[in-house]
Amino acid sequence: MASFGKILLPVDFSERSVDAARQAEVLARHFHSDVTVLHVVDPDQPEFGAFEPGGVKARELETLLSRDFAGASISRIVRNGNPAREILDFAGSNHVDLIVMASHGYGPFESFVMGSVAAEVLRDANCPVWISAHAQQGLPPMFRNVLCAVDLGPGSESVTNWASQFAAAFRARLVVLHAIRSLESEGQPDSPDEWLSYVEREELGKIKRKLGKEVQILFASGDIPKAACRHAEKLKADLVVIGRSPKTDDVGTARTTSFTMIRESPCPVVSVWRGSDGPPGA
Repeated sequence: MASFGKILLPVDFSERSVDAARQAEVLARHFHSDVTVLHVVDPDQPEFGAFEPGGVKARELETLLSRDFAGASISRIVRNGNPAREILDFAGSNHVDLIVMASHGYGPFESFVMGSVAAEVLRDANCPVWISAHAQQGLPPMFRNVLCAVDLGPGSESVTNWASQFAAAFRARLVVLHAIRSLESEGQPDSPDEWLSYVEREELGKIKRKLGKEVQILFASGDIPKAACRHAEKLKADLVVIGRSPKTDDVGTARTTSFTMIRESPCPVVSVWRGSDGPPGA
C-alpha cells in the first residue's frame, strides 16, 4: 500500500526547488501528510552562517513555508554536511514515505547535482523519490493523468500498484507503458506478445489481473526514455512513475534510463522500488 504519511522536502531555494515545494504542498494537503523541510548547508560554502537567526537564508525559508504551507503540519530542519548523505540519513532514520526534490541544485551544486546528490538519493533511498526537473509557473499542480512506465522485470507489479493507488487517490487516469528496446521503429508494435519473454508475459499477467480491464496498457518500440517521454507528452501526463532496482548488473543502464526520463519528462517523475528487489539493505 502506497503511504504518504511523512514527506521529506529538501530545499535549496532554486526555482526548481520552489516548484518541488509547490508539488509537496499539494500532496501534503491531499494526504494529510507531515512535511519536513530540510536544507543542508555545506560548512565550506559562503552561505554557511546565513541560517543564523535573521540571516538571508533563514528569511527565505520562512517566506517559502508561510506562503506555500500555511496551516499544514510542517517542521523545519537545517543540517550541515554532504547534501545527499544528510537527506538519506534523515529519510532512513525517520521512516520517510516519500522524498520530493528538484533535480538540479543551487550555487556550487548546480552543474553536477544530477550526477551526485540526486543520483545518490535515487540509488540509496529506502522510499519512493519524486523528482521535479522543470519549474512550472502558475496554478498548483493537478494530477489527472498518470503514466507508469515499466520494463516488466520481476517486481514490476509493485510499481504499477503504487501508480494505481496514487491515481485512485486523485481520481486520475492511469496508463501503463512498456517499451520494447529491441524494436527500432517508434510506435505500437503489431504483436507485442511475440516480443515478450516468458518472465515479461508472466509479470504482465499479474499486472492485468491486479489492475483490471479498466486500466489501459500500451506498448511502444525504440529507446525506452524517449518512448516514455513521448507518451507522457501525448497523454498530457501530470506524473510519470518508474521502477528502480539495486541489482549490480543493470544499475548503470537503469540509472542512465532514469536520469534521461527525469531530464526529458514534461512532468515530475517518481521512482519506486520494484517489489522483488526491495530497497537497499532490505
